[in-house]
Amino acid sequence: MKDKALTRAIVREFGAIKEVVQLEQLPLPELAAGDARVKMVYATINPSDIITISGAYRSRISVPFVPGFEGVGVIEQAPDGANLPVGQRVLPIGSMGNWQTFKDTKPEWCFTLPDFVSDRQAVNSYVNPMTALLMLSEALDSTPGQRILINAANSAIGKMLIRIANTLGFTPIAVVRKAENLELFSDYQVESVLNSSDAHYPQALERLKRSGGVDAIFDCIGGEESLIYGDLLVPNGQFIHYGLLSGKPVPPLFWRSRPDIRFMNFHLRQWIHSQEKPVVQKKIDEVMALIRDGIVHTDIATAFRLENIADAIDAALSGELKGKVLIEM
Repeated sequence: MKDKALTRAIVREFGAIKEVVQLEQLPLPELAAGDARVKMVYATINPSDIITISGAYRSRISVPFVPGFEGVGVIEQAPDGANLPVGQRVLPIGSMGNWQTFKDTKPEWCFTLPDFVSDRQAVNSYVNPMTALLMLSEALDSTPGQRILINAANSAIGKMLIRIANTLGFTPIAVVRKAENLELFSDYQVESVLNSSDAHYPQALERLKRSGGVDAIFDCIGGEESLIYGDLLVPNGQFIHYGLLSGKPVPPLFWRSRPDIRFMNFHLRQWIHSQEKPVVQKKIDEVMALIRDGIVHTDIATAFRLENIADAIDAALSGELKGKVLIEM
């Protein structure tokens, strides 16, 4: 029977995603005592998946593994007392393994979803929206009238940060890298939008510094640009670092030049694993309300069946799509 087979994408060695992701089918194993089995519906392809597959985190991740940090599914089987009835829609988070037709996991890592959120929005409700919400509500030392700056603001998470910040009373400064992205924010409440590739960008930063600088920076770029942004911070300002689009770490000179800066490496995984399940569920419920109210929305470009994972990867790597690539089970 079809339900007795497990189809999964698997990585047996680190490397370029197009070269090391393999598809395999095998009999569905017996469910371990105490585990829940989730029949997956959708998964996503995120930059964090690609980076992990490349071997960037091999110190804490070993091969072989099934990729996929983000997915949505329904309970196929769960232990008594887990309060997870068959057919219950869940986000199975806390570990990789969503690029497969069935995911076995501990019941405490299955989080319930409201009916008003579609599968396609639910599958995108964890990595970016949760990170954005937590950085603003948990990591940021928020005070009224605070001035914040968000770089790579045209990214999916950058736009979510702005929208959520607006609901909290902030009017951020947005930084983009291309002139074509300057017009993306007509619908957003921003103090200004700066183009880092513009010839007058240094003067714009100098004006920003002279006008009082910024209280907090949300950075997903890293590298040498960190020095430029750090120079904008007020004394004892916050630098919340959550990504590495440059592929280069924040240089040591950053701390030597501004030892007063309160620096934080924000990792969603660390926060999730440090909290009790009801606390995490409450934050997921908050994200769902943001989706319901249109504050958080993820554009979906296309979806591919798991059997066509190679095509899905090509699409995700193309850079030509305006929106997420989904894997459909």
